[in-house]
Amino acid sequence: MRGLFLIALTVCAVEGATVSQAQLGSSASEETCALTKTDTSFPSTTRQVFLRFVAEHLRSNDSLEVEWIDPSGSVYASTPYDQLPAERSLCLLSQLPIGGFAAASKPGKWTVRVRSGGKDLAVRTFDLTGAPGAAPGIRISNVAARDAGAGKNEVTIEGSGFNDESLVHIAQYTNEGGWRYIYHLFPRTVAAGRLSVLVDVLAPAEYVVFVKNATGLSAPARLLIATAGYRLPFPPQEQWMISQPPYGGYSHWGRTLHAYDIAPRSGGCVVAMRPGVVLARDMGYGQTPRQRIFGNYITIRHDDGEYSHYAHLKSGTFRVQTGDRVEAGQALAIAGNSGYSFGTHVHVQVTRDPNISSQSIPFHIEDAKPARGNVLSTNYSPYGSCSGPKPAPAASFLSTAATPRSAPPSLPPTWEASVPVASWWSELTTVPARTASLEVKLGWDTAERDFDLHLVSPSGRHYGSYGDRTGYNTAATEESFRIDSPEPGTWRVSVQGMKGTGGAMPFRVYRNLATPNAGRGGAPNH
Repeated sequence: MRGLFLIALTVCAVEGATVSQAQLGSSASEETCALTKTDTSFPSTTRQVFLRFVAEHLRSNDSLEVEWIDPSGSVYASTPYDQLPAERSLCLLSQLPIGGFAAASKPGKWTVRVRSGGKDLAVRTFDLTGAPGAAPGIRISNVAARDAGAGKNEVTIEGSGFNDESLVHIAQYTNEGGWRYIYHLFPRTVAAGRLSVLVDVLAPAEYVVFVKNATGLSAPARLLIATAGYRLPFPPQEQWMISQPPYGGYSHWGRTLHAYDIAPRSGGCVVAMRPGVVLARDMGYGQTPRQRIFGNYITIRHDDGEYSHYAHLKSGTFRVQTGDRVEAGQALAIAGNSGYSFGTHVHVQVTRDPNISSQSIPFHIEDAKPARGNVLSTNYSPYGSCSGPKPAPAASFLSTAATPRSAPPSLPPTWEASVPVASWWSELTTVPARTASLEVKLGWDTAERDFDLHLVSPSGRHYGSYGDRTGYNTAATEESFRIDSPEPGTWRVSVQGMKGTGGAMPFRVYRNLATPNAGRGGAPNH
C-alpha cells in the first residue's frame, strides 16, 4: 500500500543514540526535515530515495551511519554522521540518488539501515522497479556533449540496442518541477552502439537522456553540463579532503545538489575559487543543528554573472568585507562549523543568482583530482594566508554608491510583511515612463535582526548589497535605494531575512516615485 508507512523498529539496547520515526519517500522539504511524498516502491526513474529518521539521546561526538544495501546484499553506498552534537532529539535526512545513476540498473529489494557501534538501530526495505515501458535490450553506457559551433552542442550516446527508429529524449532536472523534457529528436547519425543528436547549446545544469525504440525505452543516463574556471578553496600548502561531493547523502540535493563539502586535515584557511567582488555575512552564528541554514558565509560575484558561495565559516575570522575585490586564491576566512553543519568544513557551490539559497549549478573544480577524498590545491595567491598581510585595497565596488534620500518617514508603509531567516518576500511595482526617481526604503525595529533589500529592474538589472549599489544606503535598522531616471516598467522589490532570534521577523517597505516636475523636493507619488 502506497502512502505513509512508518517503519516498525526494533531499537537495540545500546548505550547512547536510538532511532525512531524512520520513513522512506521520493520528495522532501529542505527546510523542515519532512518527507513530502512517502512510499515503499520506486521506479528506476525516481530522482532519489530519501530516508528520514529521528536520532534520540545523542551525546557529543556520537556517530551514526546510514547504509544502502542493494539486492545482491552488498553495501552500495554509506553516509557516516560524525561529530554529532549532544541533542535529545535530532531529525536527519539521507538520500540515495537513483535516476541516471548506477542504482537504477539494480532493480529488486533494497535495504537501508541506520547503525551505530556495529549494531542496527533501524532497518527499512523498499522495492526498486524498472522504468515504465523500459526495454531490457536498450542500454546507454555513456553520454557526452561537445561544442559543435554555431551555437550548437553535439550529444553523443553510446550503448546497445539502437536502430534506425531510435528516438532520443533529453530532459532537464528542475528543483520545482522534476524532470522537464526539452528535446525529442531523431539522431543525426546512427551506428552500431552509437547515436548523436544536435541541440542548442546546453546551459550548465543536470540532464538525463533516454533512447526510445518501438519496443520500449532505455534506463535514464545522466548528463552534466558544468561551468568551469574554479579552483579548490584552500591554499596549496594545506591538506584538505572532499567529505561530501555533489549528490551527497547528507544534504546535497534540491537547491544544493551540485555543492561540495571540503574539510581541512591541516590548516583551515578558505580562499577564493575565482576573482570577483565580495559580499561578507559574518552574523555571529555557531552550530545550529535545528536550523537548516548556511551559518556565516561569503558570496563572490564573478564578472561573468556567476556567484560562488562559501558557507559554515567561523565567526570573527573574516579577512574581507562587502565590496572588496579579491583575486583567485586570496584568503577569505577560516573554515568553521556554523549553521547546519556536523564538523569543521567549508560548503562551496555556484549559482547564477546572488542568493546563496538559489539553485546550484554544476561547476568544474580544475584541481579537484580525485573528485572525493584527499585533494591537493594549486590555487596560489601571495595573499592566500589567513594570518599573513592583506593586499592593498583595490578600487572598491562600494565607491560608486551615492548618498540617497530615504522615502519620507511620515508616510505610511507601502507594504508591511514578515519573513524568517533565509526566506524571501517579493512584490511587484510599476514605474511609469519619465519618472524622475524611484526610492525604496526597508525598515525594521531592532538591530538584533538583519534584512537585505533587493530591486530588480524590468530588464533584469539587480540592485542589492552584492549587486549594483547605485544609490544604496544602510544603517542599523534600515536599507534604502534611490535610483534616478529609473527604467520604466515592472520592478521587483524583494526582502531576505538574514539574521534573527527565531520565528518570522516583521519589516516595513516604503516606495516613493518622484515625477519630473516634482524634482527631488517635490510631491511624491507614494
